[in-house]
Amino acid sequence: MVILKNSSKNAVFTLFERTTLSPVYYLFEFIKKGTLVSVFCVAEDVSTSTNRSNEFIIKDTASPNPLLGEINLEPGEYIYKIYEQSSPTNLNPSGLNIVECERLTVKPYEVVPTEYTNNDLTNVEYSG
Repeated sequence: MVILKNSSKNAVFTLFERTTLSPVYYLFEFIKKGTLVSVFCVAEDVSTSTNRSNEFIIKDTASPNPLLGEINLEPGEYIYKIYEQSSPTNLNPSGLNIVECERLTVKPYEVVPTEYTNNDLTNVEYSG
């Protein structure tokens, strides 16, 4: 998964397969590789049908409210863990069940490919 700085990301996961709680809230932990510093947030599941997938809006912002799915991450590589819980306000993963663990990249900006046109030939050069 990729998140851009200062933007929102609609992230889709398949958490229902390992979720045991009902009702359920999800705690997200983002662990920066190298420093192992963790950032937490609770995001609302905005899915229309949670029996196939779970969708969340994660927002990277300078002044985050972690209870609204907001974070402030430095560009770089992360591991994210998603925990199931019965609380909409808990930001401590102690004793919680992990339902997903994967990699995340935070980019400072979106890289747009440069397109060059010469007569009837079009070449696309990808940067990044």
